Amino acid sequence: MPIMSTIGRAEELQRLRSHVLERRPTLVVGAPGTGRTRLLKELAEQLRADGTAHVLAHGADGEATVTLAPFARLVERYDDVLRVAEANLIDLYTRLPGAVARDGLVVLVDDVALLDRASQVLLAQLARAGVPLVATNADLDSVPRALLDDLTGPRGWVVEQLGPLADDAVLAMAAEHLGDQLSAPSAAVLLRYAGGNPLVVRELLAGAREASTTGPDGVRLGRLRATPRLHSLVGQRLERLDRVAREVLELIAVAGPMPANTLPPVAVEWLLHHAHLRPTTSPAPGALEAVEALVPPVLREGLSTDRTSALLLRGADAVADLAGWSDVEVRLRARAGEPVAAPRLVEAAQRAVAAGRTEDALELLGRLRGPDADAPLARLLLGAACSAEGSLEEADAHLRASLGTGDAPLRTRAAQELGLLLAVRAQRPAEAVARVEAVAAGIDDPSLRRILEGDLVKWRLMAGLPVTVLPGAPQPPDDAARVNDAVIGAMIASLDGAPSEARDLVETGISALARTDAVPVHTGDLLRLSAYLADAFDGRLAHAEEVAHEHRRRAAQVADPSLGMWEYATAELALHAGRLGDARVLVERAVRHLAWRDFTGLRPATAALRAVVESRDGDLGFAEQLAAALTEEQAADVKVGLHLARVHAQRHLVAGDPRSAGDVLAAAGVLAVEQSHRHLGLMALDDAVLAAPASAADRAALLAEHVHPDAALGPVLLRRTQAVARGDAAALVEAAEDLARMGLPGRAATSLGLARSILERTGRGEAARKAHLRQLTLLADTGAVPWPGTSQPALLSPRELEVARLAAARLRSKEIAERCGLSVRTVDNHLARVYRKLGVTGRDDLPAALAALAGSVEGGPVAGVPLTPGAPSPSGGNPPG
Repeated sequence: MPIMSTIGRAEELQRLRSHVLERRPTLVVGAPGTGRTRLLKELAEQLRADGTAHVLAHGADGEATVTLAPFARLVERYDDVLRVAEANLIDLYTRLPGAVARDGLVVLVDDVALLDRASQVLLAQLARAGVPLVATNADLDSVPRALLDDLTGPRGWVVEQLGPLADDAVLAMAAEHLGDQLSAPSAAVLLRYAGGNPLVVRELLAGAREASTTGPDGVRLGRLRATPRLHSLVGQRLERLDRVAREVLELIAVAGPMPANTLPPVAVEWLLHHAHLRPTTSPAPGALEAVEALVPPVLREGLSTDRTSALLLRGADAVADLAGWSDVEVRLRARAGEPVAAPRLVEAAQRAVAAGRTEDALELLGRLRGPDADAPLARLLLGAACSAEGSLEEADAHLRASLGTGDAPLRTRAAQELGLLLAVRAQRPAEAVARVEAVAAGIDDPSLRRILEGDLVKWRLMAGLPVTVLPGAPQPPDDAARVNDAVIGAMIASLDGAPSEARDLVETGISALARTDAVPVHTGDLLRLSAYLADAFDGRLAHAEEVAHEHRRRAAQVADPSLGMWEYATAELALHAGRLGDARVLVERAVRHLAWRDFTGLRPATAALRAVVESRDGDLGFAEQLAAALTEEQAADVKVGLHLARVHAQRHLVAGDPRSAGDVLAAAGVLAVEQSHRHLGLMALDDAVLAAPASAADRAALLAEHVHPDAALGPVLLRRTQAVARGDAAALVEAAEDLARMGLPGRAATSLGLARSILERTGRGEAARKAHLRQLTLLADTGAVPWPGTSQPALLSPRELEVARLAAARLRSKEIAERCGLSVRTVDNHLARVYRKLGVTGRDDLPAALAALAGSVEGGPVAGVPLTPGAPSPSGGNPPG
């Protein structure tokens, strides 16, 4: 079945199935394009797969002017029972609904507003008779009068309102349609214009597909054009506009958001009231923008070149004397072809570079001529913008030229940009260290030199060179220096020290950042990344992941260059948590988006992480190809080296040599600790224990030597390793529960598997069975996969676990089938597999088997497991990903 049919609507589909089982009439309401018809068809497919009898009626058949035409198949189905003629509608209304209800036939109706009058009445009678049915409509206003009392009464219909698709669902839908991930800029444009509407997504992709290209950063869409269908949708909203209101929208379509006080008040009031405009704080407070993102491109396509230029100049004149709008004025005049003084162009370009709007900066700087274009500041800005856009040779030339100035602050900034270009974008961190060190040696101002020394810490870490921690110094004299010190200090603390110290430094840096713009544009993202790492290594993984995914979603919506960084960070956490499917999706996106923008140097680490995911997912050959493509200089990065060690360890495991696998991982972990990546090194040492439990005593000694007492995760890993070395099953189970609570279900499940093996060897069969059942439940509830594969149990699927719990609660197969939306035969097949996997003989053994999940091996409650079989868990929710 096509993936696009269900992307983003799984939750709604599950609710519809539940309403059908409860025989509650349900109305699905969604604007055109929200996917209500597709959702109804998917429900019909699932009912067919389950063997549930159903009828799908289309309201559009009512336009045939034949009475009851939409329900022709339903009437025909019962013709031999009712023996009614078309004229005997009263008899049909009174007898047919009861017969349908007794048979349990499910009735599905698309577009109830289009039903003929007789079909509307029949639908209301079916609902009152208790027939399980689901109907759809575009809105509540056009619902037929025959149904209104039912929709508002105490025993009325359930109304399911379809909202917009989530951003990730839109991107997944686009990837399915195009066969590859979108580049970050194209993804942001699609998210902005589509508004979560599946129809708009499909139409925009169809309109842009022929002009799209594919590169290392993903699919780059051509110019998004509104198809005739989209023109029709937007046109319906614009038909009510008078001339003045339309001109306001045309101005905003061409010039972008405009200040409310520069627009006709009556027209603005009308447009706000009818949801055509909304307030925004960008580019300055008091601005108004179009609500529906499709309106600007539709309006622009209908404007002549002269009309467009006139609107640009009108917008520039409107904001000319307003504080906070000077950059907008400069940009609009430049686009209209009007001359603009060089200092204004450079000033606006400088702010554009600082805000990460490199395309705007290049557009403005491209209008400079002669000496103005060769000035050191202009060359610096051109170098920074070209570097961000990937024109590395051109950027290098501009930055070299700007380094020749006698202005020390400008030379410092040029050296920062040069280091970023060489270390991150050109992947030559050792060269970056050498060239930035040479510049720093010629800077006399200690505060400026300290800024470069801070950046050198990052490049040395990437190059695998010794890191010299900055010596203690008095409070930096300005906020830019304070931010720089906080970035470096938080980075080192989050990777190697106390998480609390890292969080304090992040707070200091964020506070100083609010008072200065004299720092690289992505400094705040680096601080937030350190906070994320500090939380993760402090055992607050669930919180860290929630925050990181929110940063990732926001970055995707505006094509922020931090997107790839957050995708890498969440992918690595998903790998350590054992959620291999999430890790695969995130790391594949990270590869694409870091190829577009990377200010962290994570591209090699992302390629290595992808190799780990491929190796653990069974494609070791492809993983080794990815690993072999990394250069020796790239492999010197600690993060890259750790992931390559995991790939090599997987080769040893496949060959049946766990000891060598453990040795490779342990060596990489120790090296990472020595290179100021203590917490990542501890994760590798823990991997070494999982790969080769027999060497746990040696690994415990290493962990004990390097664990930071103020980082909560390390001590838990140490306790688990010590328990393995002692063969202490009870301590292993306790550590497993700690790991599960911290957000590492895969490692927790592996711990339970080790505990089970110890218990079985020592003859404690009942305790071993409890550990095994807890492992099954943990994996089924979280979707995690234990590593290495030797610890994979005969896993219950989520559906098998659900059926087992209901059977343990003494529900009969028929009742379970009704509850779960399955056939009785399917339920019995699930139970047969459950008996085999749990080692029980039948239904009577299930309560005792599942009751064991309410206690640990030594007794006592287990987090997240219901105390009564079949009862809901006290804590729930799906893992992000």
